[in-house]
Amino acid sequence: MKMPKKHSATTWLGATALSVALAACGSGAVSGSGVTGVALDNGPVSGTVSLTDSSVQTQSRQVATRSDGSFSIDVSGLTPPFMLKVQRSTPGGAAMLETEGSPLYAVTGAGMNLDINPLTDVAYTAAIGSDDPEHVFESADAGMKRATYAKAAGLLDELEDVLAPLFQLYGIQDPEVNKEAVRALLADVTVTKVNGIVTVANAATGAVIYQGPLSNPSSGTFYAENMPAGPGTVPPPAPSTCTSFTYSAWGACQPDGTQARTVTASSPTGCTGGAPVTTQACTYVPPTSTCTGFTYSTWGACQPDGTQTRTVISTS
Repeated sequence: MKMPKKHSATTWLGATALSVALAACGSGAVSGSGVTGVALDNGPVSGTVSLTDSSVQTQSRQVATRSDGSFSIDVSGLTPPFMLKVQRSTPGGAAMLETEGSPLYAVTGAGMNLDINPLTDVAYTAAIGSDDPEHVFESADAGMKRATYAKAAGLLDELEDVLAPLFQLYGIQDPEVNKEAVRALLADVTVTKVNGIVTVANAATGAVIYQGPLSNPSSGTFYAENMPAGPGTVPPPAPSTCTSFTYSAWGACQPDGTQARTVTASSPTGCTGGAPVTTQACTYVPPTSTCTGFTYSTWGACQPDGTQTRTVISTS
């Protein structure tokens, strides 16, 4: 049974009243505040955040993200709603190619504190349907921006429903208020969209947590057994490679000219692999048995000392 919502999608993307006012007043009101947030994608995104407004003649502004992915854009004189995009950069500062990391998008009302992350990107992409995300960002008029804003809010509402167990695990009751919890969640999961299908997966295991169509998230499937352990859970460190070994004594040399030994201990503690030396070359000396049977010559002549001798002809 679907649980009643404790808050609406406007906690993601602004007050419902703003959407109504924008729709009723044409181009909307001029804002004198700022849009702030953090660009995230399984960790802070380093790059450039761009914003386009809903003026008759579209205005745009850009800022670079800080080292933690945070940004703040002064929107004085601009008209909401706003579309935002973060274009990732390489460590050297150059914009990445599409294959190296697609931009992330979001849409927001006036003066909102909004992160740009895979969830906002999914909502934006679903809201614009088959249209090209970059074309909409650059060229959409005020009416299309308002429509995208309203649709994205509804999509985020749906995602909040279908991902409810995941949100509850991370203590997210209101995504607008519990921003740190949302950021912790996005550090533990990956969100991708391919051919109209959105997939949420466990970042540590790769197991699918949720998968469904962008056009109808409510029809997707949630796999609770694949959820992460939860916030604050530190995964065990990956085993280190063994660098030192203690061995048994070398065994006997074998007919193939080798001898072997076993590893009795290794370090550091809990390590795996490494390159222990457990065989080496040796010189094989066949074992010699004691003779038990002899064939002799005849006894020789008796000597002055009273003895006689014979020789061994063969042994066995």
